[in-house]
Amino acid sequence: MSRIKLTLSIATSAIVFTAVSIAGPTFIQAQTANAAAAAGTSPATTTQAETSNAQVAAKTPAELLQLLGERIKAKDVDGIIALQEPEAAIVNYDGSVVRGHKEIRAFYVEWFKSDPVLTVNPRQTVLAGGKGTGDKARNRIASIMGDYTLAQTGPDGTRESFTGNFCDTVQEQSNGTWLYVQDNPYPPHGNATSAHH
Repeated sequence: MSRIKLTLSIATSAIVFTAVSIAGPTFIQAQTANAAAAAGTSPATTTQAETSNAQVAAKTPAELLQLLGERIKAKDVDGIIALQEPEAAIVNYDGSVVRGHKEIRAFYVEWFKSDPVLTVNPRQTVLAGGKGTGDKARNRIASIMGDYTLAQTGPDGTRESFTGNFCDTVQEQSNGTWLYVQDNPYPPHGNATSAHH
């Protein structure tokens, strides 16, 4: 069961490297280094508190993916929670659901003990809905779909690797920023062996 929970939030984590299909993980590392250089620090000396307190908000689904990836890489649990709606959910491998900030926090604290390294390949983002406010639509919803690979340390101390598909749901807030509604690293698509760890 702990093994299942550790592999759970792959999509959430996944949404990790958004520049995704364009530039991949290298883009995110470069962005982190550039931000640290502008602040006069090195990426290694940037603390979780500094990351969380920067209060950077995602203006697009792609930016939300990028922020999540940076915060997962930094193991910044507070920063990850800040990217979730209060009743956001993560679908677990066994079909159960991790729901709300308190449970999501506990999930990440436990999952980070496995030293996860996640590579995500978002393949498609579809925006829909929303309500017009002046010349802009707000409260739109987007589905972000793709595939991932994950390496982590298993309960016996050996490194394990997995692959799978994900389908996440994110929502635009009334102020134009985006937050996670649902992280689903186990959608019912792909081949029969995908994401079965």
